[in-house]
Amino acid sequence: MNILISMIDIYLFMPELFIIFSFFILLIYGVSISTNKNYGYPVLLKSIGYLTIIVFLFTLFFLIKSSDFSSVYFSNFFFSNQSLKWIKITLLIISIFYIFLIISNIYLEKLNIFEFFLLFLLTILAIFLIISTFDLISIYISLEILNLTFYVLATIKRTSEFSTEAGLKYFILGVFSTGILLFGISLIYGYTGITNFTDLNIFIQNLIENKNVIEFPIQLLLGLVLISVAFFFKLSAAPFHMWSPDVYEGTITSVIALFTIFTKVIIFYLFINLFNFAFYDLFSIWQKLVIFCAFFSLFLGTFIAFIQTKFKRFLAYSSINHMGFIIIAVSSANCNGFYSLFFYIIIYILINLGIFSSFFSLRSVTSYKVNKQARYINEFIILSKTQPMVAFSILIIFFSIAGIPPLAGFFAKLIVFLTCLENSSYSLVIFSILISCLAAFYYIRIIKIIYFDNFEVWPIYLPIDKLKANVLSFSVLSLTLFCLNPNLIINIIYIIVIM
Repeated sequence: MNILISMIDIYLFMPELFIIFSFFILLIYGVSISTNKNYGYPVLLKSIGYLTIIVFLFTLFFLIKSSDFSSVYFSNFFFSNQSLKWIKITLLIISIFYIFLIISNIYLEKLNIFEFFLLFLLTILAIFLIISTFDLISIYISLEILNLTFYVLATIKRTSEFSTEAGLKYFILGVFSTGILLFGISLIYGYTGITNFTDLNIFIQNLIENKNVIEFPIQLLLGLVLISVAFFFKLSAAPFHMWSPDVYEGTITSVIALFTIFTKVIIFYLFINLFNFAFYDLFSIWQKLVIFCAFFSLFLGTFIAFIQTKFKRFLAYSSINHMGFIIIAVSSANCNGFYSLFFYIIIYILINLGIFSSFFSLRSVTSYKVNKQARYINEFIILSKTQPMVAFSILIIFFSIAGIPPLAGFFAKLIVFLTCLENSSYSLVIFSILISCLAAFYYIRIIKIIYFDNFEVWPIYLPIDKLKANVLSFSVLSLTLFCLNPNLIINIIYIIVIM
């Protein structure tokens, strides 16, 4: 097959090309300067971090100036439209906030490795490729680029045996899920001889006209199920969540924030693209698996989170619980369902920015020039007296994530419930509401530790720095001011979805 590359292809691929070019420039700069004896072998962590922000700002400029028309490029391997353009812009803005959030935390962790931000550049490149993919082959290649960067980031703290163990677990189960994905793709291609989304959709429509869905070939149905299972592995949705708590506990907190904020978003967007463009006519089949995972994620994520004492494992199971709500939105498979999905993800990102900015600021001073990141939930004790503004911010964030009105988290869950009611999924809505009420207890338990528990020896925390304070303020203000003018965010997300 001859693949012809036109100028239009290069024009549509310009943001990704700029990121690739910037990656090599920063790599040459970092290697040549950090190993130079004349400069005293400088640590380039912060300078590379700020240069990465500049790269993202220029990429943002390229995206804003790019075309809005819908098109496919590189021989139908990727696609572009106005909705995708604004999603990329949103991801770049979140990436800038993420760097503001972690740049000082990495320094405090004594992780003097400038390659961290170069790997983050590759991560954003892989994310752009994943959400633009329009072919089963490009799905596999893009996901492998993302997985390779994540495997390295999970083990980037080479002096920590916990980080090495977490990275090994993530690598083994990640390769296993990739194998499942590749097996599913091979089954579909072996039966149809097609990998393009549009061609698959046409093939399945013609197949439905001649056969009943129950009589569908087993290769096609099994391939569809295996691809769905591989995606649920990546999302750490129950019952495919086994890797998540251990990886969260062993990996450094800055990388956990990357896993939580970015991975879930792009895998869900890929899930929507694949099943909306290629397999929409098989909705009645893959919907059952989606609802099954939603039930399990809500149940396991809620009840196992009750017994957690370490904050990172608590975050892992809380994330599994939220995957259940997002999967419920996916199960609707209509415009309102996609809208509720994107709305919930935006609120989920804002909440996680607030959680990690407050968690990063909880570094207790043990001795002179020695501090450590809080690990256990009971280390939040007396925080209302030692850092009252951080404690109040955590209160707002946890009330929002618990779905207490009139904060943004309440509206996010409400819209998901209303979408389910439109589809007559009454049992799923009732179960979700009960689980949401139960989940509120373990968030309130942390608030109780912060405000009402007492301790004979007060811990001393480092003061929160300006960058983390700005991200925390943005998160808290977004969650609280949303109730004053909810139409603003609602209309923006609605416009993006219907484009």
